[in-house]
Amino acid sequence: MLDHRLTPSTNIRSLFNLAKITSYKITHAKLPQIPSLGKLPQVPSLGTSILCLLLLLPCCLLQSIQQSCPSHNEIAPCQCSVKKNGLDILCEFTDNPRIMHTMTTLKSKSGLIIFYLKLRHNNLPKLTGFIFFGLDIRHLTIHNSSLAVVEESSLSSIGKALTQLDLSQNSLAVVPSPALKALGHLLILNLNHNKISALHSKAFEGLDTLEILTIFENKLILIEPDSFKGLEKKLKRLNLGGNELTRVPQKSLSKLENLRKLELLHNRISSIEDGDFEGLSNLDSLVLSHNQLHSIPKGVFNHLPLLNSLEIDGNKIHTLDPNAFSGLEANLQYLRLGDNNLHEVPSDALRPLERLRHLDLRANNITSLSDDTFSHYGDSITFLNLQKNGLKKLPPLVFENLNSLEKLNLQNNKLRAISEDIMEPILDTLRDLDLVDNPLVCTCDLMWYKEWSTSLGEKEDEQMSKKRTVCTLGSNNVHQREYLVDEPSFENQFKCKLLLDKQHLNLHRVPSTASATPLKTSFNRSHLTLLLATLLLTGFQSHLVLLATLVTALFMRVDRRLHFVFV
Repeated sequence: MLDHRLTPSTNIRSLFNLAKITSYKITHAKLPQIPSLGKLPQVPSLGTSILCLLLLLPCCLLQSIQQSCPSHNEIAPCQCSVKKNGLDILCEFTDNPRIMHTMTTLKSKSGLIIFYLKLRHNNLPKLTGFIFFGLDIRHLTIHNSSLAVVEESSLSSIGKALTQLDLSQNSLAVVPSPALKALGHLLILNLNHNKISALHSKAFEGLDTLEILTIFENKLILIEPDSFKGLEKKLKRLNLGGNELTRVPQKSLSKLENLRKLELLHNRISSIEDGDFEGLSNLDSLVLSHNQLHSIPKGVFNHLPLLNSLEIDGNKIHTLDPNAFSGLEANLQYLRLGDNNLHEVPSDALRPLERLRHLDLRANNITSLSDDTFSHYGDSITFLNLQKNGLKKLPPLVFENLNSLEKLNLQNNKLRAISEDIMEPILDTLRDLDLVDNPLVCTCDLMWYKEWSTSLGEKEDEQMSKKRTVCTLGSNNVHQREYLVDEPSFENQFKCKLLLDKQHLNLHRVPSTASATPLKTSFNRSHLTLLLATLLLTGFQSHLVLLATLVTALFMRVDRRLHFVFV
């Protein structure tokens, strides 16, 4: 029996020598005053046995052990830094013997928690058995190190602690399944940029807790039906992009009932069929970008009722069945159809998508729009991308139904004029408008853009300010001059307002810097009568030619707009 009175100055490490004591009694001790025991709950009796004390000691001592790096000389050329949750060890541009030496040094330091162990750009063709034995590693990265072989016992000793494993950009030809079986707490596995050509049955058996699996940029051509056995309950994200798959691996995917995101981009998939996505009822995001799809058949997405985002850009799609998106009506919000061969906006297929917010149609062959292109489904759209389509003009009512639109991209088309009448339905909600790389002509019709961009003030998107809208003045390349439409000087150089009987009539004056260059401008027919009356009352004798033209135009129902040239 040993009676030891604890005080705040008691060295708690001295209690390590209690192994030979059969009975130990703590008396007259104020536990909260002892730093290592202060957070322990008050225990009715500590005098029963040494077993009780030994069970409590680890909880106290873990708090008193402070993580510290070994000296640089001990682990060179590796580097160590202390992070909030443990040590961060980095070994770069070295070889296997030096890495083994560093691991041996780390093993000799008891109690170390290695939160990050990063082995990058090394010559490490083989991961030998028990290389990490005795180490507590939470995140392990072996990146770009020529790794081709992972021995079965190499990871077994860290299986209870490891949560993330990155083996990307190596030379693995197969999934190292025997070594992975021990990783029963792994959450993320990265096998990107290897040489894996097939996923065999039960390739990931034992990884019951895995949530993210990414095998991007390998050489996959075969995925066996039971490849993902064991991942059914927990796997949330699967990336099979950048491989050589020609079909959706339906049989292996159908059992992943909790999968949220599936990425099949950059493969060679030429068609998708009804049933390809059966069993993925919880899928939220599907990425089929940059494959070889020519069409989207009816009902192919019927089994994806919760799908929120669909990316099928970068294919060869030229037509869409009116029921192509059947089953997605209630939840689909993000749709990317850019970089395809569409010749028109697939309005019939889009109309059922009542919650659609983000519509990307960039880089197709859509050269024209109609007034009803976005009718009956456009009122929920906040982002519309029509960039790089060859559009030459916009119909008067094309944006009439887009009353929630915040971002509109019309960059790199062939638009020469955009009137305020066309844009008026969306100006109140619009926060970002990209008109860059259009052959806009400097006319008073662009005054609305300057006023709108000025009204945004501090709300103007930073990216928008980097891309300035330019219009040109002049009829040929020799006399053409460019102007920034949103510059304050734009209005001064183009005197577009003439007050006539409390109504504003858009006129146009050629700036002095280009006074010899003919300039086209336009007049609304609704203003012709007012202008004619004004000219008669003010006695503009020198404008008889213009007056005659106006009189003729007033009674000729040829077009809604007339163009004049001032010299």
